[in-house]
Amino acid sequence: MVRCWRPQNHEHGDRTPSVRLDERRNIAKCFVCDPRALSTIDLVMSVFTVDLRHAVQWITSRFKIRPAPKGRHIQHQERWPEVFRVGTSHTALEMLVRSGIWASLSPAQRSMIPVLATFADPQTQEVTISYRGLMRYTGIRSQSTVSAGLKRFQTLHFLRVERRRESEGLRDCNTYHLCFDDPESVECANRSLRHQRDLIKHERELRRQARNQRCQTAASPISRFD
Repeated sequence: MVRCWRPQNHEHGDRTPSVRLDERRNIAKCFVCDPRALSTIDLVMSVFTVDLRHAVQWITSRFKIRPAPKGRHIQHQERWPEVFRVGTSHTALEMLVRSGIWASLSPAQRSMIPVLATFADPQTQEVTISYRGLMRYTGIRSQSTVSAGLKRFQTLHFLRVERRRESEGLRDCNTYHLCFDDPESVECANRSLRHQRDLIKHERELRRQARNQRCQTAASPISRFD
């Protein structure tokens, strides 16, 4: 366990280390910040805030990396154009999907968003619901999973939480404000979109280089006798 490099996301600056490094599986995960485990490349990208190309360069300059087997495909081709325009989405989910944020969410977090949107007031976009209510309608079995999901939505700036107390001082159901049009939420979506486009551009370049290499190999004369 090590301390997180994003202390601003932790209540006490990650005083108690919350990042687990799994050497056997070669992954890392912060139990507060990361909805899913990070690969070695994801880890470098996150710690140094760099794109895929620079992360790969950082790793290969320090460690001996075995090349991929000959003929192995790097990625499946993406033949559909990706378009994302802020303010023109017909649904809140469209912005999350097109920006790539949806893919970064855990299955539990994906199940929470439609439930919150379904029960939200159409005018105010507010919904008052308990943790048990969210668990009932999403199928989530753990309150900590619900809590982690809500914290994740707050870091993405499309959810604000109003914590309330009953007259006796006991905790009441929280009220949640869905704010997909919040400027900070839109900026998060734009950053995610730019990251997605950088990844796609880099993957296409890798595929182009691989095709050129195969063509050069096929075109080179091969002697059948020594």
